[in-house]
Amino acid sequence: MSHTQSATAPAESAPDAEPEVSARDTWAVRLVLLAAFMVLADVSIMNITAPAIQQDLHADFGQIQLMVAGYQAAYAAVLVTGGRLGDIFGRRQLFVIGSICFTLASAACGLAGSPGQLISFRVLQGASAALLYPQVIATIQIVLPPARRMAALGTLGAVMGIATIAGPLGAGGLIEADVAGLDWRPIFLINIPIGLVLVVAGLKLMPTVRNLAKQRLDLGGMVLSVATLLSLIVPLTVGRAQDWPTWSWVLLALCPLPGVLFVLLQRNLGRSGGSPLVPASLWADRAFRGGALLYLVFFSAAICFFLYYAVLLEYGYGFSPFRAALSAAPYAVGTMASSLAGRKLIPSWGARRVAVTGACVCAAGTLTMLPVVHLVQESSVALALVPSLVVTGAGMGMVIAPLLTLVLSGIRSTEAGAAAGLLSTAQQIGSALGVLVMGWLFLLPTPDDALDGARASQLTTGLGWGLVFETVVFLISAALIAKLSKPAVAGQ
Repeated sequence: MSHTQSATAPAESAPDAEPEVSARDTWAVRLVLLAAFMVLADVSIMNITAPAIQQDLHADFGQIQLMVAGYQAAYAAVLVTGGRLGDIFGRRQLFVIGSICFTLASAACGLAGSPGQLISFRVLQGASAALLYPQVIATIQIVLPPARRMAALGTLGAVMGIATIAGPLGAGGLIEADVAGLDWRPIFLINIPIGLVLVVAGLKLMPTVRNLAKQRLDLGGMVLSVATLLSLIVPLTVGRAQDWPTWSWVLLALCPLPGVLFVLLQRNLGRSGGSPLVPASLWADRAFRGGALLYLVFFSAAICFFLYYAVLLEYGYGFSPFRAALSAAPYAVGTMASSLAGRKLIPSWGARRVAVTGACVCAAGTLTMLPVVHLVQESSVALALVPSLVVTGAGMGMVIAPLLTLVLSGIRSTEAGAAAGLLSTAQQIGSALGVLVMGWLFLLPTPDDALDGARASQLTTGLGWGLVFETVVFLISAALIAKLSKPAVAGQ
């Protein structure tokens, strides 16, 4: 298939005949999936490495939180820009540049000699990841025909679920192994050989097509987009980590200002024939607009459970961080199995029905966790939750690929990067909001809304309220998927 081919198939079902895909395109998809795994795994590794870093660098808890929040904020703020840069300058260029920057930032993290250095390099790592990750979905959208795209998106769904668990697990294993006496540093240094593979293979395999129309870089849109997202994400991540200082509320209050200016600029550029950061056709696509909102809603519940489940196991029941991470592995198993097998349901069920069913399965999984966390005590809770975690993971795997197909099937290939960046941004905003809401519910039963002095029974009650929140969000997501507008055919 040509690298310039656009997506033209409807989202509701897959065609029977599968066009031939070149070996180069197949390997390009495998390469971007490896990149996705590396980026997503690095989001969660700090959850388990914090004690080792605190001891070695003499970092306080606030600095550790900034190492996590700095990556997330930079990543979310640059995603839209990274996606559009790929549309204009080409997937290969942005993939290779992003891989080089991410590899260098990872090396710098592994060599950091102070908390301030590590915080700074984590910010650079997050921004580099934002240049790299939008090219993943965009490449799948461009190089594969609709009949083959579902399989790749299903694998991406599996990668998303596995990376969430594998990041902490791999980090814990490396710390326990104490490779070459380097303690926590190999969790970042391991990205160097992976990054080199991405750079070398990317130069050979990634599609070279760029937007053939003369497109100018929307610098004003880039600045306003980053300003809007930073003024939203930084308070939700860094502000939350620092117990909501005054500046976080000021930033949230100012957030609408650059946001409104951004929307006005994009509309004016679109009407005058300019090159807006977000193409006018994306604003006009009801299916994409609804899908971006749906992505935000769904991911507000999809990830946050594991953070507070780990807190319950570690603070309430004395689990080690590695053992707590291992307890979440059944979720990854369920996600992987359903992501790879669920695509077989698409021809007979249709993408919408599979995604709705998956969201309902997620709700069933979190709902069945409620009696378990309340009735099962001590270390037995991890074993008792295995079936529910598998079910929830299976539901997640049934949602991702069909949902992406529903949302992206009407997108032109020249706008795939911008679309991927917007969806990924919606995912990050949703995740930040979910962590915020569930964190508030989780700490409600504890003394002074804090972990210090909290009993296991109080943490269990808080986790129960969080599970109610997740169940409701998954059911709302199912309803929104059912009502999602059908996309227009790409190119129309």
